[in-house]
Amino acid sequence: MNRKFRLILSIAFLGWSLAGQAQQWVDKTYAYDSIMDITYGAAVDFNGVEQSLQLDLYNPICDDPEGISRKPLVIFIHGGGFLAGDKREGTILSLSRAFAKRGYVTASINYRLGMISDDGSWSCNFPEYACMFATDEAEWIRALYRGIQDAKGAIRYLVNRQEEYRIDADHIFLAGESAGGFIALGAALLDMEEEKFAEAFALEAAPPPHANALACGHNQGQTFGDDFIARPDLGSIDGDIEPSELPYTIKGIGNLFGALTADLLENFPQGKPKSALYQYHQPCDLVVPIDTGEIGQGLNWCFTNGYGCYAVANTPEVYGSRAISELNDEQGYGYVIENDFTNKEFPYSFLFGSGSCYDQVDNPCHAYDNFALRENNLAVFFAQQVDITTICEPDYATGLPTQPLEERVGIYPNPVRERLSIRNDGPEAIHYQVTDLRGQLITNGSLAGNSSLQIPLGGLPGSLYFVR
Repeated sequence: MNRKFRLILSIAFLGWSLAGQAQQWVDKTYAYDSIMDITYGAAVDFNGVEQSLQLDLYNPICDDPEGISRKPLVIFIHGGGFLAGDKREGTILSLSRAFAKRGYVTASINYRLGMISDDGSWSCNFPEYACMFATDEAEWIRALYRGIQDAKGAIRYLVNRQEEYRIDADHIFLAGESAGGFIALGAALLDMEEEKFAEAFALEAAPPPHANALACGHNQGQTFGDDFIARPDLGSIDGDIEPSELPYTIKGIGNLFGALTADLLENFPQGKPKSALYQYHQPCDLVVPIDTGEIGQGLNWCFTNGYGCYAVANTPEVYGSRAISELNDEQGYGYVIENDFTNKEFPYSFLFGSGSCYDQVDNPCHAYDNFALRENNLAVFFAQQVDITTICEPDYATGLPTQPLEERVGIYPNPVRERLSIRNDGPEAIHYQVTDLRGQLITNGSLAGNSSLQIPLGGLPGSLYFVR
């Protein structure tokens, strides 16, 4: 199989968008200010270590000198299998900026990552294979529970500062990708203490991870001795971050190829409005099934039918997006759900056909098929839930906004095998460079306006590279 390369995009940007006849909450008409790395709380991770938690905030700039307008709040939650990821990952960063341009106060959050890795010696010729094995199924649920607590803490942090950021606390939206979708669903729907996951109570201590797993990202910086790792009760469904008595309403949820680990639709506090739910998912998803099934069941088929690996053990069964929708219909729960699914199925083939294991190396189904389309569909759905009347008008006092650099320049694919494409849709030339992890220059050059080029990278070793 050909080598793959992972590329991190690092491009300067301007916080402006093009103006025109605007559809409120859909069209991108606002400039915005951003505040990075706001600490919203701290909590104990899977190994008993207290971790500081940060969010990034993007706030539309308004022509509102009297400060009477209010804005909806949307919080975006990154994916990464509860083991990795960051609030500034490519699509999460794009979503955060895009919704700020639509008039939302937008936050992207980091949350506690990690779970206790298995003490078995798991090894296979697949990236980070040993990292996928938890000591038991409960560790997945406990990682999710911690993420839910953190997301709720971030909500309370911002609600407590609603006057400062001009947030309408009756218009809060949550959206997440993959593991972030699990967390968004949980933060909105895990709203009664009797729904607390059984795995979130105190459990027997677990053995420390095998040496094969110590290089995994979530284990780096951790100290493991020979003693078993304690697994205490994880506390209330709301967590302890930023206590608040101020009310808020979650108007909508964006589940982007995530799932539920339990039926959280059934029980609902009396008098509380039900959140509307937008769901995007592909049936060929190898990581999170669109129907009912175990996390990674498609990937496990690929492991055992081509890679020569063991299937990943100890993963929980989940309700994928289609299963959630069917549960809502069959049980008459009454949630408004919009499903935005593709029709691409997994062909149960390792080498051949669209959606096969090999095809998904470069075209993963646990991802967007068309990011711009799905982003717009999410925006349209959320806009239908907003009924704010004190609207924050865009401030054009400094002149007509220009198109941000990140919207004029396209860099793809990521990961890349042989050739990296760069597209410049703007009128002015840009300069680029590709470097390795040590900062060594691989190649550089310039690209004229309204043109594109391809950079051959096939001779490089598989690794992480930076494009600037």
